[in-house]
Amino acid sequence: MTFIVGACAHGSPGVSTALQLAASLWPNPDAVPVVVEADVSGGVLAARYELSLSPGFVTLAESLRKFEAPPILSHAQRLPSGVACVTLSPSATAASAQLRSASPYLGPYLAQSGHPVFLDAGLVVPGGKAVAALTAADMVLWFVRPTREELLVLRHRLAECPQPETVGIVLVGETPYNAAQVTEGLGVEVVHVLPIDRRGATATILGGDDRFLRRSPLARSCSQLVTTLHQRLRPSPPKPPADIAGPDLAAPDLAGPDLAGPDLAGPDIAGPDLAGPDLAGPDVWEPAETSRIDKAAESKPSELDEFGDPDLVVWVNEGQT
Repeated sequence: MTFIVGACAHGSPGVSTALQLAASLWPNPDAVPVVVEADVSGGVLAARYELSLSPGFVTLAESLRKFEAPPILSHAQRLPSGVACVTLSPSATAASAQLRSASPYLGPYLAQSGHPVFLDAGLVVPGGKAVAALTAADMVLWFVRPTREELLVLRHRLAECPQPETVGIVLVGETPYNAAQVTEGLGVEVVHVLPIDRRGATATILGGDDRFLRRSPLARSCSQLVTTLHQRLRPSPPKPPADIAGPDLAAPDLAGPDLAGPDLAGPDIAGPDLAGPDLAGPDVWEPAETSRIDKAAESKPSELDEFGDPDLVVWVNEGQT
């Protein structure tokens, strides 16, 4: 199942808001998307939506410390959008302690949870508590504003922190540097550019008219981002197997050895014809060589069903929980 990490190297470019929208738009009706807070500076979802801290990251960390692996939804609560979230304490001290306890096991556990997981790592620094989970992710998305100072910090962070095989950059805004310039300068592909849409971000965080949110530039852009990620991370169709014709299995020559009897004729003795009867051994029947056997196996490539288009999932604020 998909495991995506959202991170930033400087400031607050909107990682949490973008991951919430992406999770609510993820096209997988068979599994509930889960947003997991893992920002060492503390979580915000519990305060934002008036949720409890337990169940949450504190219970998840305790389970992982005891080498337990219960279903991730047993540590999650539902957001108004229907997305599940694992809340983290807003205290930096508590958050740091919980992340330190869960860090050695968090990445593999989330990768095998059976749900699409979006880990909100927040601000990532070398040696940070969430760094160990980066390499277990299917993809790490670095969110950054395309300014000189933020891009320079990100350039160092890409070299300082371990990365999985698939890494991408999401620009928040498209000036002063565009996607092509950032890709060339950092050597990492810009997979998407999010617009600066403060009204859409506010509606995402606080709720509002779903018709407005559906039409907002931020929601439309996040829908395109989800489509891009889903196409990149879905399994590739298997390659057709090579020709597996068997080796030449011609039967061995089964003809027996020449079993003709020895010459039993007596010696030539002068005088009367005393030669005995012809004692030459009988003719031995030799079977004909068996025919050759050729085997060949044919293979047919498997076919994968194409994924359907994702459905847009948005929400309104249905009141305090």
